[in-house]
Amino acid sequence: MNLEYTIFIDYAPTILLGFWLTLKIVVCAIAMGIPLGLFLALGRRSNFVFLSFLSTSFIEIFRNTPFIIQVFLFYYVLPFYGLRLSAEYVGILALAAFGSAYFAEIIRAGIDAVPKGQLESARAIGMTDWQSMKNIILPQTLSIVIPPLTNQTLTLIKESAILSTITVHELTMTGLMVQGETFRPFEVFIMVALLYWALNETIATIMRRFEKNINKNRNTGPTNNSSAILKQNENTR
Repeated sequence: MNLEYTIFIDYAPTILLGFWLTLKIVVCAIAMGIPLGLFLALGRRSNFVFLSFLSTSFIEIFRNTPFIIQVFLFYYVLPFYGLRLSAEYVGILALAAFGSAYFAEIIRAGIDAVPKGQLESARAIGMTDWQSMKNIILPQTLSIVIPPLTNQTLTLIKESAILSTITVHELTMTGLMVQGETFRPFEVFIMVALLYWALNETIATIMRRFEKNINKNRNTGPTNNSSAILKQNENTR
């Protein structure tokens, strides 16, 4: 098979426009998904039965149904309730909701990995649950959840290709359009695959270095700071 190298040159700007839209969608979805995941994780652990039930139901529904079905539901059902959004915004909402369910379970597992004695000690010195979580538990959770959060982020980038099914002109959709014009799928999807790989590898490399820096400073990091907060609160009683 002979490669048509002119396709790489002629259609690179078009492919890069799709790549830029993929990047924007994923960044917005993660920016919405992680805070929502934190809320769901705390809600699932809440002593309020109703809040715990709602959080658990949301997580289980979005974790146990295919993402493509969720996208179709967002795209076709929301207009029936008067909420008409562009395909791009629907894609962001669907991807954020899907990712938040997994982020929630990752954060919940990280919280549960912190020794329970620290939370009990914080409560014993008069700290509220929110103060305990904010100052003692969550800082220690960060180093635990970085690897699975990174994996889930990479998964969201790849899952964003499904948004092409609702006509979002992201990277995969752009590749399909160029392939329809050129009838050269090999060259087109080489470019698409390389861009997905480059984005994921860049994120993975950044997060590995971030994790390494956290582990390097662990002795003077969140754990010791948490102990200092506990001692300070004890002294001020």
